[in-house]
Amino acid sequence: MRSVDFFKDEVRNGFYIPTAIKQAWAIALDVLAEVDRICEKNGIKYFADWGTLLGAVRHGGFVPWDDDIDISMLREDYDKFKSIADKELKKGYVIYDYEKKDNHWLFITEVVNNSSVCFELDYLKQHYNFPWLTGVDIFVKDYLYEDMDKEKERDKEIMKILALANGILNKSIHEESIIYNLEQIENKYSVYFDRKLEDRDTVVKLYKLVEKLMRRVSKDESKSIGQIFPQVLKNGTSAAEDKSFYDSFIRLPFEDTMIPVPACYNAILSHRYGNYCEIRKVWTGHDYPFFEGQKKAFEELAGESLPGFKFKSEMLKRPTPDLSYSLKTISKECINEIKRLISEDNDTFDNIAEAQQLVEDFNSFISEVLGEKSEKVEIIKTHLQELFDALGMDYEELTNGNANEKNLRSKKMIDEVEKTIKKYIMGRKEILFLSIGYREWRSFEKIYLDIDKEIYDVYVVPLPLLMKDFLGNIITKTEDIESSIHIDEYPKNITYTYWKTYDIALHCPDVVYIQNPYDGANPCTTVPSDFYAENLRKYATKIIYKPIAQTSEFCKEDVNDQYNLKHYVTAPGVVFADEIIVQSENIKEQYVDALTTFAGDDTKNIWQEKIAVKSDTKKVGNKEGQKKKLLYCLGVSELIENRDILIDALQKRFEIMESSSDRIDVGIALYPDNREVWSGVNKDLARQIFEMLSEKTIDESFDMISAIPSKAEILADTYDAYYGSPSPFVPVFTSYSKPVMIANFEI
Repeated sequence: MRSVDFFKDEVRNGFYIPTAIKQAWAIALDVLAEVDRICEKNGIKYFADWGTLLGAVRHGGFVPWDDDIDISMLREDYDKFKSIADKELKKGYVIYDYEKKDNHWLFITEVVNNSSVCFELDYLKQHYNFPWLTGVDIFVKDYLYEDMDKEKERDKEIMKILALANGILNKSIHEESIIYNLEQIENKYSVYFDRKLEDRDTVVKLYKLVEKLMRRVSKDESKSIGQIFPQVLKNGTSAAEDKSFYDSFIRLPFEDTMIPVPACYNAILSHRYGNYCEIRKVWTGHDYPFFEGQKKAFEELAGESLPGFKFKSEMLKRPTPDLSYSLKTISKECINEIKRLISEDNDTFDNIAEAQQLVEDFNSFISEVLGEKSEKVEIIKTHLQELFDALGMDYEELTNGNANEKNLRSKKMIDEVEKTIKKYIMGRKEILFLSIGYREWRSFEKIYLDIDKEIYDVYVVPLPLLMKDFLGNIITKTEDIESSIHIDEYPKNITYTYWKTYDIALHCPDVVYIQNPYDGANPCTTVPSDFYAENLRKYATKIIYKPIAQTSEFCKEDVNDQYNLKHYVTAPGVVFADEIIVQSENIKEQYVDALTTFAGDDTKNIWQEKIAVKSDTKKVGNKEGQKKKLLYCLGVSELIENRDILIDALQKRFEIMESSSDRIDVGIALYPDNREVWSGVNKDLARQIFEMLSEKTIDESFDMISAIPSKAEILADTYDAYYGSPSPFVPVFTSYSKPVMIANFEI
């Protein structure tokens, strides 16, 4: 099972990815693992393709606005996989192709996580509460004729057979025409079609004939490879790729696993997309997300909607915070009770011991609630200790008959304590930050730094993120709860408060900043329920919701952004918040529209008033006189694409960088970070590069950097510019508005 961190909402390259999409990713990765297991066991080669190849190279995982996995196999591997898959797949997994599934008239195979949508609790527990079907699409690559006229002729044959098959399926061809065309095919290809076959069986046989035609060219008589259906049929020779692109494969990071890709990935992607490092958020391969269609079909069949967060008008009625159990209220009551116990109207001698016990308990209570590290707590505790000591001396002197009840030390001291309590507790305002992760803390950082700590008491409470089952029960093991906080990853210059010791009813903060929009509405994660926005507003004066990160600007036409908006905006934390902070007037408009659609037209003015525009964009650049920091990243594909010139080109680049060492600090990274991958592509060339890098780091010319995709944001924060090969760090540096230059080794 995957860690809870995988399922966090996340903003990648300006695109907000909610947990609901992460669930689909997780299942697809599980299916990929099963395909990988079978292929490894049986010596079958497969590799990431299309959006998945682009994602592995450019993002280190899924393209943020994609939600499925595409792989390809060469024909011989594809045929072998299909011949053993049914027998090899674990229980529950199924194969979809044109033989096994209705309306799957495609020359691809899909490995799917289950045979049907499933809401059984045991199943959901093992599948991240995700009931929908998802899988891995397997495309097939065939060898193409070297003589392109022959290829065009084959493609025409294929198109003609497919036209007949589609005509039979659509019943758009007369029976006489079908019989005539089948006779023509029988004579040309030496096959036989039983005229008594059902239409579907006839079409399946026609599809098998097409696959036979696709196999017609052998590896030895070809120089190029292509996905014949639909790419070559649609685009002709422009869809052909050099077969040498697929001579060797490596594994690149892909989310929390590794996936095989052609070692010539840069050449392939450049051939298909041109400048593929440039972000073009256009995705037309399928509806997004793919499971939404299954959900709608299920709800139509069931006749009711699936459970989820629903708006009620009473949610907008703000309760008055209950301060009756707050530290301020308790402090006031304690001081008044101590004063009463030692007042002239009481039998001071009899009550002074009770007053002393109350002071001791109050002192312990202050430490428990406020902690013992702050200066103000030390001052309060010092004065309370002085009062405790004064009461002790008064008691002793009264016992010995040496004191006058009207001139007790404690009566003078209680006035000092009262002034201290009013100054440091009654007169202070408190601000609480509830962070759900060390990366997410960055969204709060500017606000936190701008607060005057002399005026406000500021608490930062990192919250654990917990996994839950479909019914909402927490399933994270007790021993894993604390580790889910990753407190060691948070900035070191902040004092943090342990979530279990922070009692919201005692603190009753004036302002609470939250970044978890879901309360209990997230499909598989949650935070401790005391920190739900709905519960916080029972005690807090004001709740402010701020998203975990800024997104790119988007509009109504950006349908993927709009879909995801419904998850993280029409959510309890946003609805219950007193203020919502967004980055721009445009994003405010998107929030207002989404919330109004969700809650009703009569609520539009409420959202208009609640949502405030405050950008926290950081200034890019170094202080005057400070060195610039350059990240230079070398990708493994260079070992193949530039093998003849790589060493000389690297040497020249390193010399230029060293000559600028008075102005630039350089960090060197390899992508992927695993050196065994490099050695597997070209052992001798990789060795020369490793030796060169070792020499440069030993003499402190450069720093060697660990290039892990999950740390891309940290690198983009640390370095001022990027130079080198395409990698997952390119789009992150771009999103940070930092200079990016892709190296051309031929220059």
